[in-house]
Amino acid sequence: MKYMVDPPSGWKYGFPKALPEEAIGGNDYKWVIVKDTFNINEWLVQEGYSKEEIEKCGEQFWCRYWIEEE
Repeated sequence: MKYMVDPPSGWKYGFPKALPEEAIGGNDYKWVIVKDTFNINEWLVQEGYSKEEIEKCGEQFWCRYWIEEE
């Protein structure tokens, strides 16, 4: 399975993308659970997402997550 993430306006930065294995804390086949120890915002920036987009949203920054069968 691939655990996908799509931040706001992600298409501008090459998203959606599959999360790395080390990010996944589990799932219940309805929800993707990202580990508390995984810094999703840092990873998004490393993957080409705009840090300014994250900062602009502040506390209201969120991403869509879903599971895809391979």
